[in-house]
Amino acid sequence: MAKIKMLAVAVAATMALPAWADRNLTADLVIVGAGAGGTTAAARAVEGGLKTIMLEKNAFAGGAGNFMEGSFAAESFLQKEKGINLTKTEAFNRMAAYHHWRVNAPLMKAFVDKTAYMVKWVNDHGVHWKEVKTAWRDNDILTWHIYPGAGSLPKRMVEIFKSKGGELLLSTPAEKLIVEQGRVVGVEARDKAGEKVTVRAKNVILATGGYNFNVDMVKEMTGIDMIPVGAPGRTGDGINMALAVGAVGDNMGPMMINGAFMPAEGEAICNGANKELRAMFRMGLLYVDSTGNRFFNEELTIDWPTASNAIARTGEWTYIVFDQATIDEFSTKGKGYPNPCGNFIQRHQAATMLPQLLAENEKKGNVFVGNTIEEVAKKAGMDPAILRASCDAMTKYAKQGKDEQFGKDPYYLRAIDKGPFYVVRGKLNTLTSLNGVKVNANLQVLDKNEHVIPGLYALGHDAGGMYGDSYDLKVGEGTASSFAVTGGLMAVEHILSAK
Repeated sequence: MAKIKMLAVAVAATMALPAWADRNLTADLVIVGAGAGGTTAAARAVEGGLKTIMLEKNAFAGGAGNFMEGSFAAESFLQKEKGINLTKTEAFNRMAAYHHWRVNAPLMKAFVDKTAYMVKWVNDHGVHWKEVKTAWRDNDILTWHIYPGAGSLPKRMVEIFKSKGGELLLSTPAEKLIVEQGRVVGVEARDKAGEKVTVRAKNVILATGGYNFNVDMVKEMTGIDMIPVGAPGRTGDGINMALAVGAVGDNMGPMMINGAFMPAEGEAICNGANKELRAMFRMGLLYVDSTGNRFFNEELTIDWPTASNAIARTGEWTYIVFDQATIDEFSTKGKGYPNPCGNFIQRHQAATMLPQLLAENEKKGNVFVGNTIEEVAKKAGMDPAILRASCDAMTKYAKQGKDEQFGKDPYYLRAIDKGPFYVVRGKLNTLTSLNGVKVNANLQVLDKNEHVIPGLYALGHDAGGMYGDSYDLKVGEGTASSFAVTGGLMAVEHILSAK
């Protein structure tokens, strides 16, 4: 009888406990975020003998690394094989000048100096580069190292990490940093079941990818209404956790604005079902505002960070205008698109689906079609006289081979005089926020007095100091992904050097 009573008491006590219990873990290193930078750091850490735990808020690893096309480097083995003579110092000075030196110069130089090592390290670890190239017609300095496939780098890094005993906790967003006696000593997180997960570690690396999907934060920082694209979950978690323990922002606000595109749910850049139509926004065609006025030199659309600055001034929507002759040209083999759009549309690739996509998106309200310019203007809500003047001017420039307004390269001049006429509306897209918290050249997070916050590092877009007001596409194709991947190696190797 006594045994039955004791069993009953035990069962009752068990039932009184919560459905879960806190998990307490220990490690040498905890990495918050399993994107390109986080997974590279994780692979390097376990390779160096560090017991490492990686937390990821999404149910999958890779983050924005699943969309990476290529990464920047200077003096890589691929560049040397092609005879590219850009030195590390030249590359650094080009970038610093582009940003008007409103950068953390020691950090930028340390990063550039490490990129050739990164390219070899990545290649040696099973991610074999496809090629080094450029998206520019007239550029013989190739810096864009192309991955063998989207997502190939984080996938391989996770494989290495797990094979060497690393622990990856998915669907486990970090919530706060643990600080004791002025040092960061771990992270508090919560898994999908609601269980609190506490990881105590000697060092913490923040690699959560910035705040692109934190709509309120983006609007507060920029004042611009934009569409976030790419990997979800990048809502400023790492930055805000760092700020909460004394970090400071470093020129936060600039965004990697990817130019304007016709909205298409679930699509980014030119890699979805509507890619042939979305790519039209990158072809140097006539851009107009909501009244029908031309407002910038459209050859800059391939230099999308610069073009985005002009487009941002025109309001929520921007519009491209073209005629049937342009559709016919872009659909003809041997002619095709005048510009690439990422690696998804190649220069001179012939369109095959433009008429179908235009018809489908006319029904969705993103495309307007008219037999006359005045008709299409009315459908798009523009002033017919203003749009007519813009189209007539562009036709004149195309026929004489000279843009008298902005000096657009004749390569991009096309008449708009053969109906039917088309207007396609687009909105600015953002790929990521650019700057985060202040760090030193080792990616250690700093406080307001420029002192290191012991035990805390930040990578990629959680770190600040790499950008002035725009992404430096013109002088360093692929710097964003490269900064994340290279930064992962830099931070871990600094940790290892202090062992």
